[in-house]
Amino acid sequence: MKKLSAIICTIACAFGLTACESDLGDKMATAALNTVIGMGTVFAVLILIIFIISLFRFIPIIQDKVAQRKARKKENGSIDNTIAQIVEMEESADLSDDLELVAVIAAAIAASEGAASADGFVVRSIRKANRVRRA
Repeated sequence: MKKLSAIICTIACAFGLTACESDLGDKMATAALNTVIGMGTVFAVLILIIFIISLFRFIPIIQDKVAQRKARKKENGSIDNTIAQIVEMEESADLSDDLELVAVIAAAIAASEGAASADGFVVRSIRKANRVRRA
């Protein structure tokens, strides 16, 4: 084990990575150099991170250009326009008279009340409850 550590120390001294068997002044100079290199690396990475974060302001501009290109492609294609119109019509369909949804909600209320059937229940309106769920 001593032989291995001596070999490693010799190689490190040859490349100037450590100050093996030298006086205190050489060790302090090597320590100062290591400190300067370490701090320089940290500041270089911080400057790189600042540069990358400063580029974030261009992301919405790029997204708008991509959306405009997609919109132009949709306008140019007649098949795409037809499909888009069909999709818009399906999305704008009134789903407030969905009897299946009313039946399911009535059955759920009946089950929670312990009733055998939902004959005595009347669903007058369905609306979303604005609850904030906290985990």
